[in-house]
Amino acid sequence: MKVSYSSDEEKFREEVREWFRVNTPPEVKDQTLGGSSLNHDPMIKWHKTLYEKGWVAPEFPKEFGGAGFSDTEQFIFNYEYSHSGAPRLKTKLVSLGMLAPLLLQFGTKEQQERFIPDMLAGKTIWCQGFSEPNAGSDLASLKLKAVSDGDDFVLNGQKTWTSMADHADWVFMLVRTDSSGRKQQGISFLLVDLTSPGITIRPIEALTDYAPFCEVFFDDVRVPKENLVGKEGEGWKLAGALLQHERLNAFPIGELIYSIDTIRKNAEKNRYRGKPLIEDPGFRKKLAALEVDCNSLLYTFLRILSQLSVGSAPGPEASFLKVYGSELYQRVMDLNIEAMGPCGQSWYNLEALDNSVHQATMGWVNSRSLTIWGGSSEIQRTIIATQVLKLPRK
Repeated sequence: MKVSYSSDEEKFREEVREWFRVNTPPEVKDQTLGGSSLNHDPMIKWHKTLYEKGWVAPEFPKEFGGAGFSDTEQFIFNYEYSHSGAPRLKTKLVSLGMLAPLLLQFGTKEQQERFIPDMLAGKTIWCQGFSEPNAGSDLASLKLKAVSDGDDFVLNGQKTWTSMADHADWVFMLVRTDSSGRKQQGISFLLVDLTSPGITIRPIEALTDYAPFCEVFFDDVRVPKENLVGKEGEGWKLAGALLQHERLNAFPIGELIYSIDTIRKNAEKNRYRGKPLIEDPGFRKKLAALEVDCNSLLYTFLRILSQLSVGSAPGPEASFLKVYGSELYQRVMDLNIEAMGPCGQSWYNLEALDNSVHQATMGWVNSRSLTIWGGSSEIQRTIIATQVLKLPRK
């Protein structure tokens, strides 16, 4: 496959590259490698910077506040963004990357006009309420009940591993509205205001010394039925569509290529047996293998994008990007730690050490979760086997 751009597209590419070079604050550069998250305040500030430029959701139509980019322009933008070292926005991944496309596909006009503008402006922060204590990868086993009561649903139950719930204003979630049929049936998709009476949020502290996840408890929480997306009982179908958007956007390929460049720079700075590590044949072989694999994923990504350019929605093939991309990213972060040598065991950003040490360690720790969230690698392999390769279920 040969990829080339027109002269106008090349100019656009240079414009995007230069804007991120000039406008990315140095203190947040490289801070989300390996799936790490920015702290809340700098994340909101960066969100608003992109919003003022009109680039927080450039893939959206202009009438919804986007830039109306073509498919090629979207790919160029996403690649150059992630290749610049600029931080990924969890606010964008959750709200604009998953929920907004779902509302455009299944939501009412009132829901689109009510929720999407505030997502774009960063005025409303969303989180995703899918997992429960006994319903993680087996999401269809969820038990949080939503009982019809007049114009409302009354919610009782618990969600867990809910990223950013302690900072979010709203949560989109799957609830059980009927328990009489198969477990995939009777699930509905609700939008819930987190300031509603009866909601308790408890942060879960992680190994990274901060609390990226939360437990969320619902005790007789009333939710207006106008906040139901799609029809009652269609939640499983909507969740599948949403997760395909999540898996397609989960691993910015430019960030993987950028991470390879980061490893190379770290290996040039650090020494092994009196010479720069980059000169060691064994290390160079490992780096070359990862670079080939990253470029292979890039071209797989381009093939799926070509399907989108002719109007196809993300399909089960997006699971391949998720499973291969997450495991490849872990290998990249492993080699980056190796490139740091003994300093790679340092946890804190000590003044005596280069900031790249802290970034390498944090990136490595956070990358461990990539094969779990958004559907574990085991679940993705089942999807690929049954829906792409059409193998029979045992």
